[in-house]
Amino acid sequence: MPRPSKTSRSPAGDGAGHDVSALSLGEQAYVAVKKLILSHELRPGEHINVAQLCERLGLGRSPVHLATHRLAREGLVEILPRKGMLVKAETLDGFLELIAARQLVEPFLTGLAVDNMRPEIVEQLQALVATGWERYRQKDHQGGMEVDRRFHHLLYDTAGNRTLAEFAALLLDRSMLLWFRPKVDAAERANVAELEDLLDCIRRGDREGAVRTMEAHVGSIRRKYLG
Repeated sequence: MPRPSKTSRSPAGDGAGHDVSALSLGEQAYVAVKKLILSHELRPGEHINVAQLCERLGLGRSPVHLATHRLAREGLVEILPRKGMLVKAETLDGFLELIAARQLVEPFLTGLAVDNMRPEIVEQLQALVATGWERYRQKDHQGGMEVDRRFHHLLYDTAGNRTLAEFAALLLDRSMLLWFRPKVDAAERANVAELEDLLDCIRRGDREGAVRTMEAHVGSIRRKYLG
């Protein structure tokens, strides 16, 4: 008897691009709690009240418990014995380590993505950059963060190395925990401009240029977001 096919998942493991209603309760809880954290509705350092979270999401304690422990393994939640759970607040040293790790992984994935690039992926990246400029003009910081995240994840997907893609997605999500700080307008503009430069290299099939541009993009995060 043939086995039922498995539902495909994004490297981030967050159900992106799929109908959440089709996911298991545990996966629904994971997607929902992660979204609250990455959108900063649950802020870094904030205590997680599981009972309130269950009521807010309309889910039982068991799937929410599984979701928070999964997020703890990913470094987004911190579990303190006899004290409960907190949204993890990255330290400055931890943030710099994340950026250093991203500088090693993301340029390599970018090169693979250029090798595997298809016209429909270029169109999706182009649409994301256009949306990024729109969010910048609207001063929609949260929307701009999500555009940046989706752009990077699409490159990870296209690279074709699932293990590295999952690792890069975890690094990106953890580094986003520091993005709740007030931003300088010039930094927001520079971020979208860098994605546009990267897209130009990808359109031309310039693998070396795309790798260099990604290196510069990730390297600029320290200056843009920490001053």
